Amino acid sequence: MTVSCGVDQNALASVGGRRVDIGPFQTYVGAVTGEAWQAVSARVTSRLLDQYLDRKVVLEAARRRDVNLAAISTEMGPSEVQWLLDELCGPAPEPSEDEISIEVARKAEETQPARAHVRQLLLDNHEQGLQALQRLSAGEDFVEVSRQLSRAPNASDGGELGFFDQGGLPPEIDEVIFSLAPGEFSEPVQGPSGYHVFQVLEVVPEGPPDLFEVEAGVRTVFAQKMVREHIQACIRGLASEVEVEIYDKHLWFPYTGRYAEEQ
Repeated sequence: MTVSCGVDQNALASVGGRRVDIGPFQTYVGAVTGEAWQAVSARVTSRLLDQYLDRKVVLEAARRRDVNLAAISTEMGPSEVQWLLDELCGPAPEPSEDEISIEVARKAEETQPARAHVRQLLLDNHEQGLQALQRLSAGEDFVEVSRQLSRAPNASDGGELGFFDQGGLPPEIDEVIFSLAPGEFSEPVQGPSGYHVFQVLEVVPEGPPDLFEVEAGVRTVFAQKMVREHIQACIRGLASEVEVEIYDKHLWFPYTGRYAEEQ
């Protein structure tokens, strides 16, 4: 790691010769974690410093290449960072069709576990769960009961949870859900956040996977991987271009991030 003497103690780094102050970074750490910056672990703070310096690197490289920054806000949100990366390094390459075909063929040989399409009510206690179940069993609309009684985050939309694979949930919940036929309601089940009343909307039995879904999933995973690798390579190149200097003696934590390794 590069350490400079005679630098103001309020500076934590230099990016392309521009000073990066400690105060704004501490504010950033607090905003991202929701904790006082002093309480955040060195490992997490190191990772956040990498992210913070990445943005400084991208912005400095854009300045040097005369990219028009008129539409870029002071705080630089993720979409603005991505726009600058596209301007500086171009879009990520597309995944190889051969790699996709090989992975789709591999996954096509796997057996898809049974899946259940589920929605829930989340209640404070067992008694409330029984009251909700009684109303549902009497024919009341699930969404309306959810809006009135449930405290799930999406209660107003009916407590939709989507599909779950059998074996992918805590055993006590997995057993309850996969014992239900489509349309049936569960007895109140205790969980970490309260009591759940589940309804299974659809059950897809175990069997070969849907090739359309497999290919769509593989393409998504491969594309995300290509984007991550492209961004990492782009930022590494830009950091080498603009030069990053860390003043580790000014830091309040042992920095073990990427910029320590690269210098």
